[in-house]
Amino acid sequence: MNIVQARILAAGLLLGAALPAMAHHGTSVTYDTSKTIVVEGTVTEWAFTFPHSQIYFDVTGTDGKVAHWGTELAPSPTMMRNLKLGWGRDSIKPGDKLKLTCNPHRVAGATACLSKEIVINGKLMPLNEAQVKP
Repeated sequence: MNIVQARILAAGLLLGAALPAMAHHGTSVTYDTSKTIVVEGTVTEWAFTFPHSQIYFDVTGTDGKVAHWGTELAPSPTMMRNLKLGWGRDSIKPGDKLKLTCNPHRVAGATACLSKEIVINGKLMPLNEAQVKP
């Protein structure tokens, strides 16, 4: 291998390593972390997946119309660490009643938010150590 080929290979490896870092988003890019909203609805789907777990739910507005919402939770590795806090694949089921405190999406009218506190059927589901009741 000559010096030109070695430099091209090195540049390719550096670029390949940099792409995953550039692909990940920060929460402040997508969500308005300076605001908090409370949304209540009925769970339609719980996706305990990588890289972020998701909850999809229906919210009935004051006009009687149903809006389909989604919320993003902490990264899956964080959720896995929090299994000792009550999380698992069966923690949430379709039909469960949800009360969610979250940061709204930056796009006005979007039906998505970033979870800060989740109450399922009246029970707080801790998202971090600070939410665990002694």
